[in-house]
Amino acid sequence: MAYYRDPNYYSEADMKKQGFSEDAKAEQRVSNWYIRIGHYAKTNCVQFRKMVEHWAESFQFPSPGVPTMTMLHLLRLARENGICSDTLRDFARAEEDLLERIPGFVSPAAVPFNTEKKNELCLAALKARAERREKKMYAELSKTSGRAAAAQRRSSDKAAWNEAVKKGRAENEAKIATTRNKLEALGYQADPVALQRNADKLEFELMLDHYIQRIDRK
Repeated sequence: MAYYRDPNYYSEADMKKQGFSEDAKAEQRVSNWYIRIGHYAKTNCVQFRKMVEHWAESFQFPSPGVPTMTMLHLLRLARENGICSDTLRDFARAEEDLLERIPGFVSPAAVPFNTEKKNELCLAALKARAERREKKMYAELSKTSGRAAAAQRRSSDKAAWNEAVKKGRAENEAKIATTRNKLEALGYQADPVALQRNADKLEFELMLDHYIQRIDRK
């Protein structure tokens, strides 16, 4: 759902239509900003990072005037959605400083970092980059050698990609099976959660390597 469809979001036109006072408008604009940045944390990490950086610059971070709880709220959103940036790392250092200076302080940003989402975002960015590069390559090939040659190259590349991914996944499944068999041979019961974590790690590394190869190939 787009942020402007949130029932608590009011555009400038909505506020005018509803007859908001200037104070109410100012309060609503703050609420709108939180709705927007929460939406982008889940759907558009690039826009989220831009909004975080603009917010930090507007308060001249790390000046003493930076609203601490808002900073920690942004850090929590970033961790929950696997988003990294230099500014967010600065926020994390500021959080550490708060924890050291204020005994008993509990940070609202104290949540696990979502590595799975980070890996998903990483692969999505590499996939988009690879596809842009290939689109340009096929367009150039079409100009120099004709559409048929470009179509043939595209088909060949797709078949090679599917075969490489299929082979890589089979190798990963064999690695997981080997790990499971070794544990059972030693008298241990394989932990399904740990095995799945290992499988996810291998899948990420496989796709990472393949996308990088697609980007780097001539």
